[in-house]
Amino acid sequence: MSDRDAAANPVWPFDIGIVGTGIVGTHQLTREAEEVIRRSRHTFVIASGFGVTEYIETLCPRVTDLGHLYEPGMNRLPTYHRMAAEVVSAALVEAPVCLAVYGHPWVYCYPTTLVDRAAAQLGLHVEVFAGVSAFDTLLVDLGTDIANGGIQMYEATDLLLRRRPIQSDVTCVIWQPTVVGDPTCPTGPYASRQFEPLQEYLLRFYPADHEVKLVTSKNHPLVRSTVLSLTVGELASGLEGMPGIGTLYLPALTERAIKDTALLDVMVSGGARPEAQPSALIG
Repeated sequence: MSDRDAAANPVWPFDIGIVGTGIVGTHQLTREAEEVIRRSRHTFVIASGFGVTEYIETLCPRVTDLGHLYEPGMNRLPTYHRMAAEVVSAALVEAPVCLAVYGHPWVYCYPTTLVDRAAAQLGLHVEVFAGVSAFDTLLVDLGTDIANGGIQMYEATDLLLRRRPIQSDVTCVIWQPTVVGDPTCPTGPYASRQFEPLQEYLLRFYPADHEVKLVTSKNHPLVRSTVLSLTVGELASGLEGMPGIGTLYLPALTERAIKDTALLDVMVSGGARPEAQPSALIG
């Protein structure tokens, strides 16, 4: 980096920088993330995007791919702890270091949480920087805007464990449905029985013929995202044999009726009338 560039971009005060690499390989790695990687002495990578590790090697003098720590058929939690331990240990001796993770660092990325917790106990400063998540690409893949009616999101296994209520008049996004109920690193696709509990639970809120979509966003610019249409009643059989990626999108079943007609009148008229008092807009 030139002296002029360094003067324009003062060093960020972090011992550990955590960045998201996005979903579509290197195409969604932000300039901010690249700068964090350049300023780090050692970058650790947990990313499945095409060419991500190789590109990061052109930005940082030392790069370690943590993907080798995954153990097929074994519980993922100890793996996440080992990943976090490597990052924090390196930061104690050669800060600043970087952790580059798939998607967004705070979207279903437990190593971020573990690093952040451990660093706080050791007096290390962590900065987390945004990345493009699978939720962002899902909206593009479906061509939809969440402004109309809002949205609710749950992780599939947590949804079942806690029996979380679903509002069927609000669009629902369910994360990690293709690995529901399995804490391990999968060794292959699942049979339909793996998804039957999720299907049965969703049938409490939706009719069997309600159409949903399994969205798998592309991870390379030259391929296309896939959007598989299913009904709730055929969810288990439809997910059988699917790879362990994808996000489930359930459109609203009905539209909630407007309750605050006074506010609606104000909105339709283009603004509050001078004579309208706040109390008149409530109830």
